[in-house]
Amino acid sequence: MWCWRWLQLFLSIAAFFQPTINGLSTLQPILFNQEQTRPRNIRSLMMAPSSSTPISVQMSMNMRMTNVAAVVAGGFILSSYHLYLYMKEKKGLQTWRSTQADNREMWSKFVRETEGWLYAIQTLRNAITSQTFLATTVLSLLTVITGRLWDIIRNMDASCDYRKYLTAQLVMVASCMLTSAFNFLQSARLMTHAGFMFPVDPKTTKVDRIMRKTQDAQWFGLRWLYLSAGMISWVVGGPKIFLISSSLLTIFFHKIDKVPKVTNYK
Repeated sequence: MWCWRWLQLFLSIAAFFQPTINGLSTLQPILFNQEQTRPRNIRSLMMAPSSSTPISVQMSMNMRMTNVAAVVAGGFILSSYHLYLYMKEKKGLQTWRSTQADNREMWSKFVRETEGWLYAIQTLRNAITSQTFLATTVLSLLTVITGRLWDIIRNMDASCDYRKYLTAQLVMVASCMLTSAFNFLQSARLMTHAGFMFPVDPKTTKVDRIMRKTQDAQWFGLRWLYLSAGMISWVVGGPKIFLISSSLLTIFFHKIDKVPKVTNYK
């Protein structure tokens, strides 16, 4: 009798850790040459874990819904903040971006009025160097990240849902970083164009507008670079980490988008 109880305990433990134990079913006719009630009990023990399948499915669905909600919430936080920033500028209120754009426009007017061409070219050269350096750095980081993720993606089964999930994450990261590099390059291109236009027609105000656009392009380049960090946190840490990083990025953006304290140039 004690052997029978120990065997029941062993089968219950084995069924808990590995529900589909096919090898034990072949041993049942050899081990149990008794009445039919006991093998039925053993079969019921072996089939018991199948009742937990709906629970695991429900837990998986709840986890997926939680992850989707975290990603949507993180994207909504970032989008809402930038919509608020856009509406603030539309109402005529000053932000860091608009203030720096005004500053560059006034700098262009100062250069035209004083004919400080050498000073202007040196300043533009330093600014172009910084923009091209940032664009190169962003593209280099994107190359490393893409290479690593693509190695993981191509080794997965084509029908795997997680492969599609990683592909979507890679697309989001690449979109942010490519947009960042594009804006940095546009800022450098506009500065180069302004450098050639300064001495040609000192009275035109077109250079002033170009210099204002250079600040807009630089701001967008930095902003998309920061947003790509949030996307990378999604790849590394998952949706919940992305939600936390989105909240932290919004706090960071709120601090750096304030008007500079020194605005005496107006």
